[in-house]
Amino acid sequence: MLITLKQFFDYPDLSPGMLTKLSAANVDTEKLARVAIKYNLHNYLRHKRPLLKGQVREEFKEAILEYPLHSLGLIDPPKVLADLVESLIGAIHSDSNCLDTTWQVVKNLLQPLITPEKLEVNQVTKLYELCQKNGLKIKFVDHWEKTGEVEVFVDGKFVGKGKSCGKKITAKNRAAHNAYEQVVQNLSVEVDRLCDETQS
Repeated sequence: MLITLKQFFDYPDLSPGMLTKLSAANVDTEKLARVAIKYNLHNYLRHKRPLLKGQVREEFKEAILEYPLHSLGLIDPPKVLADLVESLIGAIHSDSNCLDTTWQVVKNLLQPLITPEKLEVNQVTKLYELCQKNGLKIKFVDHWEKTGEVEVFVDGKFVGKGKSCGKKITAKNRAAHNAYEQVVQNLSVEVDRLCDETQS
């Protein structure tokens, strides 16, 4: 609520839909988990999950290096890290009993904040928009229950797949990301071929 209220006043001309997307990007599980890593809060987490340390160190910390601001669903962050940061924010508000004081702390924790200029669409939406613009039919084939994978076919041709043992939506986002890169490459080859033919 705090970030939504702040962004409502900072960006009065944004549509409600854009404000919702902007707010979500700044306080979703990935963003809050990044805060926990940035400030080493995960080192103080008491838990009985032996795999969590490896998941945080090897998977999540390495993955966020590839996507400095946000992965748009390509990373499956440990939810416990986001819960830790939410609890911290709740404790700050409970102690201060003041939204302004809470915001002064939270805005520093959440840096860098995602602004409307830096807000990107997720991988699946990006792929659908590209295919629609170019008159291509897209189909996602879900094998997640069996293999943890989702495949993407465009105009009946396999163009990418994604895998995630943690969440189906992460596998779908990874598949869309792979497919997007392949479709863009195929379209640029086709455009180059058509240009060569017209120049001949």
